[in-house]
Amino acid sequence: MPNIIGKRRSSMEIVHDVLNVCNNGSINKTAIMYRSNLSYRQLARYLQMLQDREMIHLDDEGAYHITADGEKTLRRVTRLIRSIRELQKELDPNYSPPAASHRSG
Repeated sequence: MPNIIGKRRSSMEIVHDVLNVCNNGSINKTAIMYRSNLSYRQLARYLQMLQDREMIHLDDEGAYHITADGEKTLRRVTRLIRSIRELQKELDPNYSPPAASHRSG
């Protein structure tokens, strides 16, 4: 998903990316890091935050899974990002979102 405001992703966009990656089935930490385009330090911070809020779950085999709360949050954040983009287009007819990166989403 392209960034909604500028060159750097917001925390909301990073949460969206991590939840979206985890929503595709069980996934290990390294795959989340690469698919979400995060440094290890960022990954550790966001994984801990999402686990603390019970949006993702780490199983006994070291794989992460999205929870029902995480799915709900992912849907809400996706709607919010779409709404922001629509508002940007309304306010600036010349607005075009930054080009999509290699991240999934």
